[in-house]
Amino acid sequence: MRFILLGIIATILTYAKTGEEIFKKRCGSCHIDYIPQSKLIKNYENGNQELNLTAPTLTDFEDWVIENFKTMPPIKLSEEEAELLAPYIFNFAEKMMVSHSVKRYSYEEALKKAQDENKIVMIEGYIRFCRGCIKMDREVFVEDRVKKALDKNFVVVKMNMLLEKLPLNLKSMGTPAFYFITKDGKHVIDKIQGTGTVEEFLELLENIRQNVKDGKFLK
Repeated sequence: MRFILLGIIATILTYAKTGEEIFKKRCGSCHIDYIPQSKLIKNYENGNQELNLTAPTLTDFEDWVIENFKTMPPIKLSEEEAELLAPYIFNFAEKMMVSHSVKRYSYEEALKKAQDENKIVMIEGYIRFCRGCIKMDREVFVEDRVKKALDKNFVVVKMNMLLEKLPLNLKSMGTPAFYFITKDGKHVIDKIQGTGTVEEFLELLENIRQNVKDGKFLK
């Protein structure tokens, strides 16, 4: 009977509050949840004069936090509130990347879409907690110019290099890495490993597009 009552109480607590509700109520007076990374970079380069943030956002990098903010006062949370808030904060950045970034597809979906729309398949190879992968997702793929270029000529696939196998017998080069494949899934156009700026990535996309036009493939 006791275990049944505890289960009921836990269920009530879960439905009574969510991590987002707790964040807004207990943390939202100081912390803004999301600001585009390009604006954050500009802000911190100018000594936090652009936005005058009083606390880091939920997508701030650790280096920026150390350089621009003092230790925040502790927030008193119940055990139940902490259990709900922790996963919300932990998963927030990834959710923001998904909602503000270019759309991703499975490899099978991407091949079909690429053939239907005459586009190039781009596989984004990543592993979770890879700083370079996070940098590209937060600083490059969320920018409007990059999203427009990708939407126009590419279909994007995101593959976890620890869990998924690359097509065409491709080997992982490390992360982040980008593998470009023809719409029929038969040829590798190019493969690039590393991070870059918005301008560098846009130049890469244009080079890939030109290679397809000229029929230049790696294999």
